[in-house]
Amino acid sequence: MLLRWTRTELLNKLDSKVSFDEYLSFEPEAFIDNKRLKGLEDVHVSGDGYYIADLDIFEVDMVVSGIMITPCAITNEDIEVSFEFDSQIEFSFVDTDDVDVYVVENDIVELIPVIFQLINLEVPLKAVSSGNVEYPNGEGWRIISEEDLKSSKKDEIDPRLAKLKDFKFSDDE
Repeated sequence: MLLRWTRTELLNKLDSKVSFDEYLSFEPEAFIDNKRLKGLEDVHVSGDGYYIADLDIFEVDMVVSGIMITPCAITNEDIEVSFEFDSQIEFSFVDTDDVDVYVVENDIVELIPVIFQLINLEVPLKAVSSGNVEYPNGEGWRIISEEDLKSSKKDEIDPRLAKLKDFKFSDDE
């Protein structure tokens, strides 16, 4: 199934319901200009669509899951991040000013471009690979982990309070 339906196909459905359960694959060209999403694997989409003839709309309830390939925020190496989300989408066969509704062109509902757009919204702003990360360094600089930062600051005294270290309580009244 291509996850696309014509208006005529939807009108001919006796119960106005379309069910789908598909695995999708995306061409590598889809990720060329995308800096945060390098690829997708095992993308699974399942759900139901309902055509409401009185309003001339097609409503889709679906669950999308899979694995996205995104660069590590520290090393810039590709890492796998799993995702799963559900979504309710509305397609209209007539023009509308509602920004949350997709207007159908040429009387064909195409779900795959919408799914790709929704997956792009799920890409994390920063992802870091788990485990031992080899932090980059250079001449005169290095990146340290948060644990290293905390341990280095543990013994450090706040300069505003340094004078209090020399303060002695006297037993004289």
